[in-house]
Amino acid sequence: MKTLQVLDCTLRDGAQANEARFGEQAVSDIVGNLTKAGVDIIECGFLKECTFEAGRTYYPQPGFMQPYIQNKNPDIMYAALMDYGRYDVDNLEACDGKTIDLIRISFFEKDLDHVKEFIQKVMDKGYKVSIQPMDTFSYSNENIQNVINIANEIHPETLSMVDTYSLASTEDIDRVYHFYEAGLNKNIKIGFHSHNNQLNSLALAQHFMKISDTERSLVIDASLYGMGRGGGNLNTELFAEYLNRTGIKNYRMKYILDMIDQYLVPFKEKFEWGYSMPMMYAGIHGVHVFTAGYLQKKPGVTSYDLKCMFEMLDEHKKKRYDYDYLDSIYEQYMKSKRDKVEN
Repeated sequence: MKTLQVLDCTLRDGAQANEARFGEQAVSDIVGNLTKAGVDIIECGFLKECTFEAGRTYYPQPGFMQPYIQNKNPDIMYAALMDYGRYDVDNLEACDGKTIDLIRISFFEKDLDHVKEFIQKVMDKGYKVSIQPMDTFSYSNENIQNVINIANEIHPETLSMVDTYSLASTEDIDRVYHFYEAGLNKNIKIGFHSHNNQLNSLALAQHFMKISDTERSLVIDASLYGMGRGGGNLNTELFAEYLNRTGIKNYRMKYILDMIDQYLVPFKEKFEWGYSMPMMYAGIHGVHVFTAGYLQKKPGVTSYDLKCMFEMLDEHKKKRYDYDYLDSIYEQYMKSKRDKVEN
């Protein structure tokens, strides 16, 4: 690889574990200390159609982030994520250099025919962009090529591979990466965003680095203490230590570890994320974490029951959360289980 950047997504993807309610001091301290640590890209939150709430990392406009982004380091990029179709980009403030530099734009395969214009509008506002195709590893080869074509036409900072449901194997990464490497303009970075349901995020990140072309720059996402919805994410502290030990980077770990001690450990006592049996099976079967959580809470459900119910799910419904459908699966499975005991 030519260069490697770590993007810390604690205040955005991590925010899915606590409804983005970090508190004003925590947001300010996390941004400030990640800056001091030298983390390459700091994702400060989510751009949403919402009412601003101080200390919550959902923002209607980038300007609301300014109080938390003090003493900007010109060598660090500050970012936010925006979902295609959930934000009126025509109302987006123009980039003024005082808040975020980069907007990451996420979308699903079904959005491919319409997302290019949306991304271009964001770029026309003066922001750098990163393209985040959700659930990338489920895309057809044809649509992977279509994503590459869009990237080559508009030239974003990064085109990422996003393992939304923690389903990807090393073979999946090989397949998509080699499409990207063969077709993508050499000046566009390739990114990787994983979830840690199967405790393999570090191994997958290392594999991604290993297969990467020496002239291609990379971006790898992580979060403090692995904070995130369900199984969480690659741990920033774990990955940063690995990169420091191997001489690839030189992050100042004190500032990372101080934030974990001060904020993330207390958050972990109040909010649930990380490895569990439901999240493991959700990752193995590519099931949405809301589906796993809903079925897990049903009366009498064991880990084995959960595994069996996941195997019963329709392929097209695994990645959504249709609660009426899940109720029917639960009733069907539990009836079958009772019938076996009675016979």
